[in-house]
Amino acid sequence: MIKYIGNSASGGLAVGKIKVINRRITGFKRVVLATHREKALFEAAIILAKDELRRLMQTGEKRQKDILNFQLVMLDDIGLKEMIESNINAGSGAAKSVEIAMEEYCNQLKSIADGYLSERTSDIRDVLGRVVDILDGHSRERFVLTEPSVIVADEILPSDLASIDRQFALGFITVGGSYQSHANIIARTMGIPSVCGMDSEILNPLNNGRTVCLEGYSGEVYISPNEGTIALFTHRMKQEERARVSMMALKEKEIVMPCGDKLEIWANCNDPKDITLAINNGAQGIGLVRSEILFMKSDRPTFESQLEFYSRCINAAGGKPVTIRTFDIGADKPVGDISLEKEPNPALGMRGIRLIHKHRQLFATQAQALYIAADRCGPINVMLPMVTVEKDVTDYMEMAREIKEELLSTGQISEDKITWGLMIETPSAALISDRLAKMVSFFSIGTNDLTQYTLAADRVNVETAAYYDPLHPSVMKLIEITVNNALKEGVKVSVCGESAADATCAKAYAALGVRCLSMAQNAMIPVKQHLLEEYR
Repeated sequence: MIKYIGNSASGGLAVGKIKVINRRITGFKRVVLATHREKALFEAAIILAKDELRRLMQTGEKRQKDILNFQLVMLDDIGLKEMIESNINAGSGAAKSVEIAMEEYCNQLKSIADGYLSERTSDIRDVLGRVVDILDGHSRERFVLTEPSVIVADEILPSDLASIDRQFALGFITVGGSYQSHANIIARTMGIPSVCGMDSEILNPLNNGRTVCLEGYSGEVYISPNEGTIALFTHRMKQEERARVSMMALKEKEIVMPCGDKLEIWANCNDPKDITLAINNGAQGIGLVRSEILFMKSDRPTFESQLEFYSRCINAAGGKPVTIRTFDIGADKPVGDISLEKEPNPALGMRGIRLIHKHRQLFATQAQALYIAADRCGPINVMLPMVTVEKDVTDYMEMAREIKEELLSTGQISEDKITWGLMIETPSAALISDRLAKMVSFFSIGTNDLTQYTLAADRVNVETAAYYDPLHPSVMKLIEITVNNALKEGVKVSVCGESAADATCAKAYAALGVRCLSMAQNAMIPVKQHLLEEYR
């Protein structure tokens, strides 16, 4: 039995056979041709790589389509192409030129004090690695699983997740990667245990097919474990499953605070499938539907596709409240022709509701689809993201009013079934929440961004992680101000940031007067259990 210790990236336990994927060895048997031929080969490889990405986008899940779309955009990046062509002109072959440019480009991104850009280096390596493999004349080794396996790899790349058969993925063990990497974020969402930062020895091809015990909580990995270790892991896995089944009995229980108020647990969702699962797991409502998920299906969602999506979301909730957020794009969610310009500080740039001034028709079409979906299928809550000034809200609401009157006058809707709200995710919105409360019916506090902007700590930058504290007194003070101002105007308040899924944070928010917490559906029951014990 061989024991390795890495870094925990996603909690959980797994026992299974190892599938080793090692893509670190490249560059054998390369012949450098004339410069013009190497350039032609490079251009051809770009075309083939784009075709492969588009095929993956057709079969991949929505979560991956945004990543693959980003990679398509990178293949047209002028600066990157100039780097590669410069290397070819200097005498390097096309494949080697791409590898050199990849390292240079990724190092440049890492040197920028921007956590989002730093995290995208895996996407750069992924897409340029695809180009290199095409130039070298061999296809990339994929995670083709025919049986339940624990995947061992140098790094799990974003495009791998678009083709992997999830039912066979027992766990991930990687040499590279980080807690914030795309693969590990998805692993946590799906409950797949994952360990990163392992010794490269684990990539030894002799490990293929060997049994492994993976401890996602501590980062411990046991290769060729003895019978006792396997028995211990199997026993613990059975205990976890029994605990999960037992906790599901709590899904119908209500949380009643000592003051007599009820504390509701809602869910954050991406699509109708998520909503159905959340409702079945006891969600009392849907506190956030990310409408920008539609951009992962197409560059610019049509009116028809939006109407169909919103209608399905409402129907999936089965009569329970549904809250749809208007397009929150820009910053860490760049989208096609809407986010073409590279901003020096994306998180402080044009995103969310601010885009109404530049892309009014985009939001007008969305509002029209929302009004009609609500009229046909049932009432909905709609909220505006990235509010910092009153004018953004008044401009949007004036546009919505004009659209509503047009729909009523033409008989496309019979009545207005939308309740309007906005997100409190900037310090300015919290500080003027007394004025904003007179304009809408509900607030949803987005603690992810509120914490980031209040403490000037990029929420995805490992270097500033020590400063990112959702329970910091300054953040809690802004939440307290928001709740108090909302209560004065009879405005409902919920928290939909990731911190709502943390039991300690949830209790703190409830103490300030928040009576609705919205979170990922897999966190609802554990949080409910903690709160029931707290208030029993």
